[in-house]
Amino acid sequence: MEEVKQSFQQEKENYKVVFFQKRTVCNRQSVYISGEIQKRIMQIIGVITGKQISIGNFIDNVLEQHLNTHNDILSVLYREEMQKGILNQSKEKDV
Repeated sequence: MEEVKQSFQQEKENYKVVFFQKRTVCNRQSVYISGEIQKRIMQIIGVITGKQISIGNFIDNVLEQHLNTHNDILSVLYREEMQKGILNQSKEKDV
């Protein structure tokens, strides 16, 4: 039981390090999310970090982690779609 508690404590600390870090975002872009998600994120990071990071920082951290975690499958899907595009272009030229 103590091992489970220690493991969960480590998981919490790892989560904080990955997702609740301040970042310098130089080239900002607008992205729309639902108002419900925005409110939930604002409440979560406001309470946990004491409003020390922005919603944009949190979302940027989450997306970076997602892209890193799923890089292999995203690369395969990307290549497959690019190949379809190349093949479709040659068929269109034949018409």
